[in-house]
Amino acid sequence: MAEKKEKITLPRARKGEADTLFVSINGVNYLVPKGKTVDVPAAVAAEIRRSQAAEDRGFAAAEALQAAAQLQTY
Repeated sequence: MAEKKEKITLPRARKGEADTLFVSINGVNYLVPKGKTVDVPAAVAAEIRRSQAAEDRGFAAAEALQAAAQLQTY
């Protein structure tokens, strides 16, 4: 049975940034090109979404800490 695929598009790489995203699942490695729509295994797409959500939560937490620090008075 063929593995289910999903289309995914990553943002283009910024200057100085790698033009592919490395994803490894259970010892199988994938290089997903940035700036192009490609078919990837569903597990790869899910891992990219999970990673992006974790990064978003990290940025939100950092912003909240920064805002809280600015409210403190000494």
